[in-house]
Amino acid sequence: MEWVSLLIPILFICLFIYGLVKQVQNSVLLHKTVSPTNPYNKRLLLGNHLLSFSFGGFVFLLILNVFLYTGILPQTQQFGNNVSLFSFLFLLLMFISKFGIIPKAQVDFLQPISRRI
Repeated sequence: MEWVSLLIPILFICLFIYGLVKQVQNSVLLHKTVSPTNPYNKRLLLGNHLLSFSFGGFVFLLILNVFLYTGILPQTQQFGNNVSLFSFLFLLLMFISKFGIIPKAQVDFLQPISRRI
């Protein structure tokens, strides 16, 4: 019954990995369709690439944190604190890129036309 205590973290990690895949797909789609000549588009591309990078770092550190929790990796006080600190910093960078760098009008950019109306 020890696996039950790991069920919730594994489900969260699966959801975060799914979100990461969707964010990378979104970033690749924007990179292929938007030309970076306009400053608005440069900011849009930079924000989405930074969001993908920080989301990937957060997911990696979250998985590393679960490995530390389960004892797969040997845990020292400093290593555990550093992993937690860097995961928080990647989460903070993710929120800054999502709400500070990416322009607000980008929300309607990827929606189908039928949903905009």
